[in-house]
Amino acid sequence: MTALSADRPSSNPQDDLFGHAPFAESLANSICRYPGNDGLVLALYGPWGSGKSTVLSYVRHFLEHRSETEQLIIVTFNPWWFSGQENLARAFLGQLQAVLPAKSEKFKKLGELLGDFAEGVGGLIDLSGMTGGAGSKIGKLVGMVTRSKPKDVPALKSKISSILREAGRRILVVVDDIDRLTPEETRQLFTVIKALGDFPNVVYLLAFDREVAAQAIEQQSGMPGERYLEKIIQVPFELPPVDRVALRAALFKRLDEILGDTPDGLFDQSYWTNVFHDGIDPLIQVPRDVVRFTNTLSVTYPAVRGEVNPVDFIALEALRVFLPGLYGVIRTNQDQFSGHTRESRYDGDQKAKAAFHEQWAQALPEPLRSSTRDLLERIFPKVGQMGYGADWLAQWRRSLRACHPDVFPTYFRMTVPPGAVRRSEMLALLSLAEAPAALGDALIQATSEKRPDGLSKARALLERLMDHVEEDIPDTHIPVFINVLLDMGDSLVLDSDEHGSFDFGNESRVTRVVYHLLKRVDRAQRHELLKTAIDQGRALGVQRYLIAALSDEVKKYAGNGEEAFVDTTTLDDLKACWLYGLKTKLSQSELLAHSQLVRLLAHGASGAILPRQGHGVKRQLHQMMLC
Repeated sequence: MTALSADRPSSNPQDDLFGHAPFAESLANSICRYPGNDGLVLALYGPWGSGKSTVLSYVRHFLEHRSETEQLIIVTFNPWWFSGQENLARAFLGQLQAVLPAKSEKFKKLGELLGDFAEGVGGLIDLSGMTGGAGSKIGKLVGMVTRSKPKDVPALKSKISSILREAGRRILVVVDDIDRLTPEETRQLFTVIKALGDFPNVVYLLAFDREVAAQAIEQQSGMPGERYLEKIIQVPFELPPVDRVALRAALFKRLDEILGDTPDGLFDQSYWTNVFHDGIDPLIQVPRDVVRFTNTLSVTYPAVRGEVNPVDFIALEALRVFLPGLYGVIRTNQDQFSGHTRESRYDGDQKAKAAFHEQWAQALPEPLRSSTRDLLERIFPKVGQMGYGADWLAQWRRSLRACHPDVFPTYFRMTVPPGAVRRSEMLALLSLAEAPAALGDALIQATSEKRPDGLSKARALLERLMDHVEEDIPDTHIPVFINVLLDMGDSLVLDSDEHGSFDFGNESRVTRVVYHLLKRVDRAQRHELLKTAIDQGRALGVQRYLIAALSDEVKKYAGNGEEAFVDTTTLDDLKACWLYGLKTKLSQSELLAHSQLVRLLAHGASGAILPRQGHGVKRQLHQMMLC
């Protein structure tokens, strides 16, 4: 596929993406078969960005590939290139003067004649327009007449017409981008075409948005724009609507080129299908929409590849390109869009939420309100009426969804916030399960890396690790993670990571990962796996926290017939194993230097987690506390 550009039309019908080539070929045939030699003005109508320039380019291609006897002399004039100049009439005639003499010996005499004609006709054409712009140019015209010898304009036009007729060569003048001109320039150009449209053997092919041109003429002349155009345009053509199938195919092909190397596991085909049909598809109406949108993605997506959900990013970039006002509302109101649904008994909260979302919806073009609302409810479930609790957050963050508060800023900063954990880092950490020592080293290293808020990267890694516990850690790697965390977990417990009384600390974060990994293990195997990890590990503080949590659960379910995570026998065995480790694994100096010394000794000495046979060790701990 050739590169798409917002301002560079396709020139080869073989690269046709939108079904323009057959229509262009038919139009080229119509021009060649025109039987007379009188001047003829054709118009190609189409909205902005619909592919008019591409069709003109294809017409030229088909004409240039016809037999020598059917060849036309093609002169291209783009008035937008001369926008802002004093007189488009002289620019237009200057283009003919530059091209025609070089095309054929029969036109050699036209060079000087066209120059004289341009000098004489420029101001007269402007005056003949009978518009508001004419009066301002009278002084310039008078000055031009007094400085140069007056020209016999009718005689010059007669001589030019004779040469064109005698040459017997058909000339096609292609005029594009008329709808890019200012209203005054649009009026002036059509005045030029009206005055010069009767040159023999000259066919004009004009491409523009009829509604835009009509409004410009009405604004400048006060005349009905449509009727004015009807007097100039002899043969109108409407650009056929682009086939929606072709439009979508071009979009999908370009998206594949831009996002084709999206990391595995992030692209959900079902989710993309719903998001596309809910709200993106209605935004793509003409080929230029595909070009603008995909060119934007080619610049913005590489910076966040692998750190955002590609479907959400495509959708939000579509809003940025086509509905920038709504994009700004989302960007500046994170709390209204990201996060889970919070139940509120206060009716005023629900009314305020409804009023906020109704306000941005009413600001949208009416045809897009329903589809855009559906789109945002897909991207940001909080916007809709269905309830999505906090239990959805882990899944959203794992999928890097824009609706997760931690991920939301990445979509609008176009970069990962400082100190945030990249998805690539998490995947790299998960892969270290093949080398347990390296996994432990990576977690320890993260304790020395500080985020801008003063928290350690280890805390962020532990929280993100929970997002991957359910699906991304293979069964064979579960013992590795549990062993590593129960061996060096105490090194991850940092005072700097605890902010206030409500922060539960890294001790809880490590234990939570272990607990949820154990849930994936058969109950019959949990005892042996946990006992081995506690027996071999040195993270006595984290082990204590885990055993205490398991003990609380056993007490909670005791007597009500429900099955606890572990049974009482397993729990007693784990307690004995931990208490033995407290006695044997650490020297007295290591124990005294332990950050959790008080908790370790308090739980050990109180018997809170001691089995009944542990009284001997209990007396030793009391002696240590008295020293």
